[in-house]
Amino acid sequence: MPLDPAQRHQIAQDAITAAWEAERIAACDEAIVLLREVADLERDDDGDVILGADENGHNDLLSRIAAFLATHDQ
Repeated sequence: MPLDPAQRHQIAQDAITAAWEAERIAACDEAIVLLREVADLERDDDGDVILGADENGHNDLLSRIAAFLATHDQ
């Protein structure tokens, strides 16, 4: 039995919503990984996180956070 246009439209909308929700869940999972890495970083005597940098002054974790935010800023 063929679907009427309203049913086809609803199925298409449901698929778009499901794809968007999957993307958001994946972004949340990525954020959780980054936050866990921050939580595991070495801390100084005051409890502040010590962020190390390479010889060029770059910090991989901060670069990854910036890239994550740029990718998921919608």
